[in-house]
Amino acid sequence: MNLNVNTAINHMRLKKLYKILNKINRYSEDMRQYSDEQLQDKTIDFKQQLQDGNATLNDILPEAYAVVREASRRVLGMYHKDVQVLGAIVMHQGNISEMQTGEGKTLTATLPLYLNALSGKSVFLITTNDYLAKRDYEEMKPLYEWLGLTTSLGFVENPQGPISNQEKQTLYHHDIIYTTNGNLGFDYLIDNLADTKESKFLPELHYALIDEVDSIILDAAQTPLVISGAPRVQSNLFEIVKAFVATLKEDQDFKMKKTKREIWLTEQGIEKANTYFDVPNIYDAPYFDLVRNINLALRATYLFDLNLDYIIMDGEIMLIDRITGRMLPGTKMQAGLNQALEAKEHLDISDDMSVMATITFQNLFMQFERFSGMTATGKLAEKEFFDLYSKIVIQIPTSNPVIRRDLPDKVFVNDDDKNVAILDTVIDYHQKHRPVLLITRTAEAAEYFSSELFNRHIPNNLLIAQNVAREAQMIAEAGQLNAVTVATSMAGRGTDIKLSKEVHEIGGLTVLINEHMENSRIDRQLRGRAGRQGDPGQSQIFISLDDYLVQRWSDSKLKDNPSLMKQDTAYLSDSPTFNNKIKRIVKKAQRVSEEEGMKARETANEFEKSISTQRQLIYSERNRILNSENLDDLDFESIARDVFNHDFKTDGSMTRDHIVRYIYKNLSFSFVDANFEFNHQNHDENIEFLITQFKDQLATNKQKISDNELYQQFLRKAVLKAIDTSWIEQVDYLQQLKANVNQRQKGQRNSIFEYHKVALDSFNDMEHDIKHRMIRNLCLSIIDEQQNGDLTIHFP
Repeated sequence: MNLNVNTAINHMRLKKLYKILNKINRYSEDMRQYSDEQLQDKTIDFKQQLQDGNATLNDILPEAYAVVREASRRVLGMYHKDVQVLGAIVMHQGNISEMQTGEGKTLTATLPLYLNALSGKSVFLITTNDYLAKRDYEEMKPLYEWLGLTTSLGFVENPQGPISNQEKQTLYHHDIIYTTNGNLGFDYLIDNLADTKESKFLPELHYALIDEVDSIILDAAQTPLVISGAPRVQSNLFEIVKAFVATLKEDQDFKMKKTKREIWLTEQGIEKANTYFDVPNIYDAPYFDLVRNINLALRATYLFDLNLDYIIMDGEIMLIDRITGRMLPGTKMQAGLNQALEAKEHLDISDDMSVMATITFQNLFMQFERFSGMTATGKLAEKEFFDLYSKIVIQIPTSNPVIRRDLPDKVFVNDDDKNVAILDTVIDYHQKHRPVLLITRTAEAAEYFSSELFNRHIPNNLLIAQNVAREAQMIAEAGQLNAVTVATSMAGRGTDIKLSKEVHEIGGLTVLINEHMENSRIDRQLRGRAGRQGDPGQSQIFISLDDYLVQRWSDSKLKDNPSLMKQDTAYLSDSPTFNNKIKRIVKKAQRVSEEEGMKARETANEFEKSISTQRQLIYSERNRILNSENLDDLDFESIARDVFNHDFKTDGSMTRDHIVRYIYKNLSFSFVDANFEFNHQNHDENIEFLITQFKDQLATNKQKISDNELYQQFLRKAVLKAIDTSWIEQVDYLQQLKANVNQRQKGQRNSIFEYHKVALDSFNDMEHDIKHRMIRNLCLSIIDEQQNGDLTIHFP
């Protein structure tokens, strides 16, 4: 019933799109008659219409799409099919287009990118890795330039050193920018640390089109991008705590819910810790760092798995996205967890860095005025797309019918039997000269199958998502006669597998998958490697009770049944009853995994709300300061009065010595205290004296600067320095708070509520810190005016 309803709704949505497509097709007939010059002039014409307010992007969409279509035929030799145009309409409307593997999403993207770039604002194509961004940019660049638009790659490949803000301005000063989610995210954070208007480089975030949108804004949404600052004070407890954790026994000393990533000491475990570390109670205030390290060591030891959550590369921890299998270079666990993993794996302990700036991909794309996406697997996540981003998913028909056969799962009792069957199946297809793509969940499994096939004299290519460019070439060749390719789920994603003529005639590519993935979207993506654009092909998934999905997410006790397990495994694998039972177990485990994934993303989104709101307020204030011509409007005297009244409450605690020390520390190094007559009885009079000191010192600093423009520069930098220093401390505090908030709970109090409450309190404290630092920077900074007219400011 649900399937029929969804199909009917999708059909209704497509009907509306076909009306627009018909208009585009009528224009397309006209465009064939245009000369090259006439076609190219349409870009100027469209821009003028938009600029004059005579048309909107929606008004010119049919004609603009027809122009790009014809230009592509002439420049690239590729003409957008009707189904590609349908997908492009969906993407301009700000929704998600589900287009199957091989349907030409790269070419489809040119239509909404061109249309939205006509507005005069930069538009972005965002994809998952540098190789795909560069490949698509280079392939489509001639089309955009022929039509009169500029395009660029939004990053420098293999840079030899840091890229200057001026170089980044050059990269981003184009109509259409191809980049990755990671590059854009880090640049967004860096751009919002700029201390002058001239050093900002990002254009207005107007429109983004996201490739593999489910991977980027759902699967990767929980992993925050982080810019690190100074090292924190390093704990020396990692090794000794690791030794203690090794003595603990599950269920007696600690309990865990691995599926929820939760682990905790029992009463017995707490007593054991008290004895081991010779303390009265590890939860007493002086031992906070000890408790923190015990929790980190427990999590690193029992909740994070080598070759699944991370690998070791060049002596360092390289994190892996558990859902997609994609490596996450440049990303580290925060709040000491990375160091706990290093201790676990006997690696050198790296510095635990403070956090200067952070954002999740979810929040990054919410900064755009509009964004849309495309993927082969969006429909299965439509509810989440709608709940989080208010976006619907429209399934676009394939250009040719899909004739791939998705064979029923092959069922086995254990991994050993399953692996033998997989190898026999590969050998069988290879003897028939049919190409095989064997896909595994982990790199470890891929290496095992590759090695076993070589031992059986079957040559094969091994792809484990480590060299994206080389592996894209290898995956592209997986459809050739006799080819055997063993790959992890992410290796070569985004690359078409084209069949040779002989392979087409003998049944196409066979995709074998050694177990169901934690998310059915990934299963569907993997099956889609075969049968592209109406090609023949088939897919099959092998399952057993030893599969990771079953072990982690199922509550089945089937394997604990001794009488069943004594039976012949071959007999069980052939039994329809046993087959159906295991299939139900696996299907349920996958559903539980998906539900837990959704809950985790919802929780991550809830935690992110506080820092997101605070980030927007801070970045908005920074931009206001950067763009302000005259900062005298800030009313520094009023700010100073707020600071002094806050620092000297009317509670009788103010003394003469206190005020003198305060002036030396915050307002003036040259204050002569003999001139100060303290009034015990009059709080306001003492505050006014401080205001006078502030105004005198600010006037002295103004005299040191030759002209008003430089003085405004000094004010701007003093204010921004105060904002940035306080905000960096706040971001780092919130990151640590989020990591530790579960241990802060008392009874049944909600951890997210606790987090938001503390985050709000700390934000209010930060507002005072900013004002306090602002006054201090304005008064105590040492100002040097250089011969070239620039200011060098040494902040206190």
